[in-house]
Parts: sequence; structure tokens; C-alpha cells
Amino acid sequence: MLHSCSLNYDRRTMTIWSPALPDSDSPIYVRVADALERDVRAGTLISGSRLPTHRDLARNLGITPVTVTRAYGEAARRGLVEASTGRGTYVRASRRDPTPVGDIDMCTNVINTPTPILTPAILRRAADTLDARYNLGQSSERHRAAGAAWMGRHTDPSRVLVTAGTQHAVLVAFAATARPGETVLAESVTYHGARAVAAMLNIKLAPLPMDRYGLLPDALARAGRARTAKVLYTIPSLHNPTGIVMPEKRRREIAEVAEKYGITIIEDDVCGFLLEKTPPPIASFAPDRTLFLSGLGKALAAGIRVGYVCAPEPLLPRVQSMVAASVLFTSPLLAEIATSWIEDGTAARIVAQKRAEAALRNRVARRILGERAAKTDPRSGHLWIELPRRWSPDAFTEAARRRRVRVASASSFAVGSEIPRAVRLSIGAPASVAELESALNIIMGIDEEREEAVV
Repeated sequence: MLHSCSLNYDRRTMTIWSPALPDSDSPIYVRVADALERDVRAGTLISGSRLPTHRDLARNLGITPVTVTRAYGEAARRGLVEASTGRGTYVRASRRDPTPVGDIDMCTNVINTPTPILTPAILRRAADTLDARYNLGQSSERHRAAGAAWMGRHTDPSRVLVTAGTQHAVLVAFAATARPGETVLAESVTYHGARAVAAMLNIKLAPLPMDRYGLLPDALARAGRARTAKVLYTIPSLHNPTGIVMPEKRRREIAEVAEKYGITIIEDDVCGFLLEKTPPPIASFAPDRTLFLSGLGKALAAGIRVGYVCAPEPLLPRVQSMVAASVLFTSPLLAEIATSWIEDGTAARIVAQKRAEAALRNRVARRILGERAAKTDPRSGHLWIELPRRWSPDAFTEAARRRRVRVASASSFAVGSEIPRAVRLSIGAPASVAELESALNIIMGIDEEREEAVV
């Protein structure tokens, strides 16, 4: 909670800041620093704000001045504040600088939050895995159980395989279900990484039309009757790039069509962690023909290259052999870190922080973009923005690049020759809310210009 007050110290106004501390098991000084970062990102604490003295904040929060000293020290380490002897502690102006030095990234599909800390206990357990044996394509029972817990919905650990990230999970799922020259069905726009995997494996992708609820069951049924393909790759939760969340009724219909025509489903749930309440996965309606994919790079930290595949029992040996053929086995060191975070609640706390950040950034985007942002689910870390007829997606992307904002053209996601007139904006990628605001204002300016030729 923030109060306005006109206490004049050193010719500056002191902010009486008495935050609501995040509910977590972290030390109190870390929770105070987290609250400070949250309020700086939200714009509640503005550049140059003079923070309460150590003694005043300690009294307001019912903690010791030593704890406040540690909290301000942690905030300084994060680049949030700076202290001057005899003058106090201030919010750093650089955190709210509206003109970033380099390009603003709105292309990488991530939610930018503070990097979690590895505790000495986790590092010791991870170090114990360094002498792991070459278990081709296999992981420990505990690591598989953690993956099942992460996926939820009563996932059977015996059907879970650990991969080197979700991108690797997509690779092994494609390789296990389709052969070179065969066709995999997908939404008419889909994750560009799946397109890259298909090209590498010499697998064709065939587009299926979508509506505002996602993939059309009738289109899947037509493909099933025509026997053009026996595999479907789909992203029903916060679809990439459109941000659509497929409702439960549509998921049931897709499962029924797949059962009727013998279609194997690859269900990519990489962004599903952002949905606190989500419809059941398609896998729950067609468990014997669905490979369910998830991972931790986007959800926890990019360096945690750990993913999971929950596969039908008949497909498990083939998926395991694909893991072995591609990486021999997944790094047990990274799998141990991931497992520890899932077991001790760290993963849940990071996810809660990502959800809150995504919600905040969506509010900012809707304030600046208005109706242009209204079609995407407000829990998504990316927006699918339709462009005026005067703009092609590649021309708009180039115009943004020249203004030092990187966005993703619809041509990166199109399956087939029909390219929507749209771009994807990753609102979670900018380093701060201030940087996001700057980028979105630039986007709005471009949107009103005449189309320019691509250089």
C-alpha cells in the first residue's frame, strides 16, 4: 500500500511506503525486496522516489531495521534502488527510463521476471548427479514423478519421459509418430519451432482452419476421412501465436474426431502454466492416442532446459528411443534442479510470479492498444495483433525493426501459403513495464503510418 505525504527531507518528498508482502516461504528481507520490485514495475514507486528510512519501514512492517537494511541491499543488487550516505535510499531512474539503449525485444515468447536463486542444498544435490550412468533415453523414477506432478491431472509417472526442454519434446514426439515424407496436421498458424522440427525431419505440415475457439473439429474430420495424415500437432492452451484458449467442449470434439479416425495427437502445453484455471487437456479425453508435452524453460527459467512427454504406453519405447538417438539422455543435473524446485514449492511460487507479471503487462497493453489487444486471452504472455490492410506483416515487422522494436511476423507461423495480416507481440519479453510501454507506443505510431517498402 502506498500513501502520499509531504514530508520534506533534503528538498525531496519522502514516500510513505508500507507494502503488502508476498505470501511465500522466502526470508522476510527477500519478500520486502520482491514487493519493492513489484511496485517499481507497476509504476506505484516512480523514479526518484525517496523510500522510508530503515527505522520507519521496520516500524511500519513490524520487522527489525537490520532486516530492512538487508532488503534495501537486495534491491540495490537488483538495480532497483541506490543509496546516498546522509540522504537516504531512492528508486533508480534507470528502471523507468522510457528510452532503452538497445532494441526492445517483443519477439522472444517469455515472461521476464527475476531469475530464481539456487540454494546451496539444491546445488549439492545437483552435484551428486555428475557421475550419472549412461541410461539411454531414461530418467530416474523421482525425476519422472516430478514431471507427472508438474503436468498434473493425475498423470501416470510411468508414462513420463524427461527431455532436454519442450523444443526437444516436440522433436521426439514428431520423430516417434511420423516418418520422413509423411504429413502432420496443425493449426493454420502454429509455433515456429514446430515448423523447424518438421523441416528438419522432412515431415510435411498441413494447415487446418481455426476460429475464435481454436482448431475446427469439422476440418480435422475432413482430413481424417481423406486419410491425408494420421498425426495432429495442436496447442490448445494459450495457442502460439494467437493466444486462444480452446474451451472444454471443443477439446472433447477434437478428441472424439481423433478417436473416430485413428489420429494420434501431439498436445503442446508449454504455455499452460499461465492458466490458473484451465479446461482439461485433450489428453484427458483421448489418453491412449495423445502425447502431452510440457516444459520448464518458459515457466521457471530459460536455463532449465527440462521438458516432459507423457506418452501412451504403446508409444513409450519409440519416444524413449528418439530421446536416446537425439541426446542419449537428459542432463540429470538440470533434471535434479527442476525436481527440487517442483518438490519444495519454488516452481509454484515462480509460476505465481509469472502469472501476476503477465496480468500486469496485459493491463498495460490494453490501456495503450485498446481494442487491438482485446482478442487475446488476458492471461497470455503474447498478443496476436491484426494489421490494417495497408500493412503486410513483413513490412510492419521491418518498420518496427527500424525503430528498434523486434516483433514476430505472421509469416514465421503460417502453415501453408496463406499468411494472415498480423504480428505477434511478446509483451512478457521487454525488460521492464516501462520498456513495454515505450515499445507499445512505438507500435501504435507505426500502425498509423502508410505502409513502407521493405528494405
